[in-house]
Amino acid sequence: MLDQAQSDALAPVLKLVDDTIASLKRKTFEVDPIVDKRYSAIASIVSSAYKRHGRILEEALAAALRRAPHLVVWSESEFAVSDAAERLAETDDLSRDADLPYEPKNVKRRLQIDLIVFNKNNTRLGAYESKRGFGYHDSGKKRSMLRDLRCQQMLLRSYGKFKGYQPSDAVARMIFYYGQCSLGKPWGLRGDDLDEHFQFPVKAWVEKVNEHFKRKLHDLLSTL
Repeated sequence: MLDQAQSDALAPVLKLVDDTIASLKRKTFEVDPIVDKRYSAIASIVSSAYKRHGRILEEALAAALRRAPHLVVWSESEFAVSDAAERLAETDDLSRDADLPYEPKNVKRRLQIDLIVFNKNNTRLGAYESKRGFGYHDSGKKRSMLRDLRCQQMLLRSYGKFKGYQPSDAVARMIFYYGQCSLGKPWGLRGDDLDEHFQFPVKAWVEKVNEHFKRKLHDLLSTL
């Protein structure tokens, strides 16, 4: 159970969980013809809960990271990817060693980045996308994820300077929280890696949210 301090710190994420459960409770699902109505409802609600859990995890990660005094955390809805970054992203992992200038007006396309974190202790800037990581992605999705990470990696150090920081290091990573990493090292991070990576007990805070979601979901299913 959450103590009062944890409840206060995680209040927006806990509200998201409660709103998600309320939405699932209101939702009308079609009854699958080969199973009893109750089992069909359970299967539909659980399937929808899996899909919505991705956003809950993302918000829980952000809330946990914001608790760390040495971390500055934000999201970026319009990360500018230049034509040069797009071209170089095709050249396998050679792109990991390239630093390209971030030019917000020289845009091939724009990316939504879930979390950007500047660590004041080691002056590392990180860009992170989050996935549940409880299943592997197909080859097309993996290529798309890797391409986006390579583009971020090449532009991230310059982006940090554009935002007013002086990063000594920059990393773009995909977080596969439950450990089934569709991308190998160095691109993939597991939930078990987060505490060391961020120098803060991130996972314990996220698990408080997961426990709340699990308990609320089980309460809903028990009423069916």
